[in-house]
Amino acid sequence: MRKGLLTAAVLASSALVLTGCATVEAPPNESGAGSQGTDYPTKPISLVVAWSAGGGTDIMSRAYAQGAKEHLGQTMNVVNKPGGSGAVGWGEIAHSTEPDGYTLSIVSPEIGFLREQGLYDFGLEDFTLITLINEDSAVLAVPADAKWNTLDDFIKDAKANPDTISIGNSGPGLVWDLATTAIERAADITLTHVPYDGAAGAVQAVLGGSIGGMTFSLGEVSSQVKAGDMKILAIAGDERNESFPDVPTFDELGYDVKIGTFRGIAGPAGMDPAVVSKLNEAFVKMAEEETFTSVMNNNNFGIRVMPTDEFNDFFGDASELYKSLLEPSK
Repeated sequence: MRKGLLTAAVLASSALVLTGCATVEAPPNESGAGSQGTDYPTKPISLVVAWSAGGGTDIMSRAYAQGAKEHLGQTMNVVNKPGGSGAVGWGEIAHSTEPDGYTLSIVSPEIGFLREQGLYDFGLEDFTLITLINEDSAVLAVPADAKWNTLDDFIKDAKANPDTISIGNSGPGLVWDLATTAIERAADITLTHVPYDGAAGAVQAVLGGSIGGMTFSLGEVSSQVKAGDMKILAIAGDERNESFPDVPTFDELGYDVKIGTFRGIAGPAGMDPAVVSKLNEAFVKMAEEETFTSVMNNNNFGIRVMPTDEFNDFFGDASELYKSLLEPSK
C-alpha cells in the first residue's frame, strides 16, 4: 500500500486486526433483491449524504450522481440528511433501510470507529461497502486577515495562550476533529474544538470571525482561498498540493501530522452480491466521467478509486489510525 494518510505503524498493527472485520461477507439479502440482480436497477436510486448541502461531501456527491443515468440506466438523487455528526443519515442506512440497492450513502471513516466512543449505535458491519471514490488530506485554514501568516506563528500563539484559539470541525470525534487533535499532539498545544454539521457552516463561522480557523479538506476551503478570503497554513499530506504549491506540509515544517478523510459509496448490510458487483462496475466508470472529474479538480478534491474488495481492506486499516487519536494522550 502506498505511503499516504496511514503510517507504516498503523498498517502493520491493523492489517491482522481489522481487515478481516471489514471484509466479512454480509449474509444473503432476504428482501428479494437477489433474484432481481440481473434486472437491477429498475427505478431511481437515492444517495444519502449525512451532511448539509453546500459542503464538500455534498458537492462531490451531486457531481458524481450525474453519471448514474448513463452507467446504470437510472437517475441517482442526492438526499441530504444531516444531524448528529452523521448519526442521522448513516443511522437510517444502518437500521431502517432495505438492502435492495435503491438507497445508498456516501460514507467516510467515521462509521468504522465511532461506535466504540458511544457516538454511534452502528458500526462498519452494518454497511455494505461498494466503491471508494475520493481521498483528501486535512488542511489548517484561517481567515485571510488572521494574525498568523505561518504555522509557526499559529503554534507560538497557541502555546502562549492555551485554549484560546477555536478551530471548527465536522463534529466531536469525527475525522476533522481528530485532525485538530493530531495537530495538538504534534505541536504540544491545546485548541478549542467547535463542531459543525459539515464544512459550509464552519466556513461561514471562519469568515464571520466566530472561530479562528478550521480543519477540513483542501477542497472544502479552496474557493475561499482562491477568492482571497482565507489562507492555508499547512496541509497534512505527504507532499504539497500542485494547485497551492506555496502551502507547506506539516511534515516539512517539523510536525508529524498526516491525516485526512476518504469517501466512498455503501449500502446497508445484506446487499445481494450481484447488485454490489453491478454497482461497483458502474461506480468505477462514473468516477471517470468529466462531469465528476472536472468538479473534483476545480475544487481540489482528490480522486482515488478502489473497487469493492480493496475498499474493504483499506477501510479496515484506516480505522486503526483514527481509533489511536481517540485514545487519551500519554
